[in-house]
Amino acid sequence: MNGVNRLSLFITTACIAMFICVNVLKRLEPLAVSALLMEKRILQKQYSSRAGREGRNLFSLNRISGFKSGRNMSTRNYHPLMGHRLGIIGGGLAGLSTAYHILEKSPSTDVTIIDRTAPGTGGASAVAGGLLHPLSPKGKLAYKGFEGLASANQLVEAASRFEDNVVLRNSIYRVAMTEAQAVTFRETAAALPELATWIVPDSAIDMGDDKNRWEEKYFSSEKNVLGTLRLSGDCKVVHMRSYLNGLWSYCESIGSGKKSWVTREDVDSINSNEWKELLADFDCVVFAAGSGLFESSLMNQKDFPINLVRGQSIEMTIDDQIPWNAILCGKYVSPLLESGRVLIGATHEFKETPLTPDEVEVELKERSYHFASEIWDNGTIDRVTCGNRVQTSRGPRGRQPMVGKFETNHHHNSWIFTGLSGRGMLYHGIYGELLSNMILGMKDEDSDLKENKDWWRT
Repeated sequence: MNGVNRLSLFITTACIAMFICVNVLKRLEPLAVSALLMEKRILQKQYSSRAGREGRNLFSLNRISGFKSGRNMSTRNYHPLMGHRLGIIGGGLAGLSTAYHILEKSPSTDVTIIDRTAPGTGGASAVAGGLLHPLSPKGKLAYKGFEGLASANQLVEAASRFEDNVVLRNSIYRVAMTEAQAVTFRETAAALPELATWIVPDSAIDMGDDKNRWEEKYFSSEKNVLGTLRLSGDCKVVHMRSYLNGLWSYCESIGSGKKSWVTREDVDSINSNEWKELLADFDCVVFAAGSGLFESSLMNQKDFPINLVRGQSIEMTIDDQIPWNAILCGKYVSPLLESGRVLIGATHEFKETPLTPDEVEVELKERSYHFASEIWDNGTIDRVTCGNRVQTSRGPRGRQPMVGKFETNHHHNSWIFTGLSGRGMLYHGIYGELLSNMILGMKDEDSDLKENKDWWRT
């Protein structure tokens, strides 16, 4: 073979080798990204171990009792937030869910939360009942009930890495006072056996544990109750302050970006120009402050399909050796962190002038005495709590949050997440993930949720 032919053969062979290498590298790229994600998870586990959380597996956040959200991030879409600087106004359920999902998908992002108070201490989220379950007020499965339950449990598990008292109970009792309610609840138990069990007074037998002892005691004291729907599985009672604190701690622990919590007690008095200056350094801003958005100069309530609702609740102490469980029957009784203490709530006030503490007591007692008489007869009122919620207008899928991009003079790249109202625990997870996917330009596999996200614009 002459020199020219040898050179031609060498060039041809080299080109073929380069072509093969390029295609192999393309196939290996997702594996490389997966390796980076695995390295991040290992670092998270090491961080958790140093904090005294050994033996808890951070890899399990996408596996909650068999339910999956179905919208896990594809490694091919893994990329940082353009610009890296995200500002979130509001550190309640909506704001922290957004921060969590952004950091899970874009760990190099710098996240700053601006709020009136420190983590877990203010807003309607901090004084909520913390009842996580997927049912509508009528006892039927709510829109995206399973998906919302699975997503919320991911966040609850993440928060539990840093706070020991996030989950107070692993069951909630939905009380039937009428035959119509009893029929509905029996149907729910038959349709959702993995979550719901129908219990009548005769079936509540003392089996020696606190749950059955409490059921027997409850039926013996509340003679007008026809039965209860025990919600278990992934349903639970969450201590809201511990949860919010734990979720922010988890956000602080992941990724390489900076995390800051800026406390501004003067948010209601900041004018529009000051907001614009305050937010100028961010590449993206999420408005997630609930009622605070409309009680300040940030937004005009008349531009959105919402009402601001004040909810006042009563914290009570009852001398009882058997821990109380959560009860729902229009109003709710929810256990608090301290032994023998419960929260009864909440009022539903639209008027500008709030009810007085005496008026709150009268209303809540009138609306809950029929299913919680022992608490009222033997308990002592400790204090009244208050939180203002954003309640959206009712649509074909019930009351849904407002999520999406919108125009504002405060920032050129503005997004909104508000209107969780009484469904905060169920919906903050899935809508926080939906919003994070929109911000990052990532595909959301739940097409129905995405297609209906703009309902509030009509």
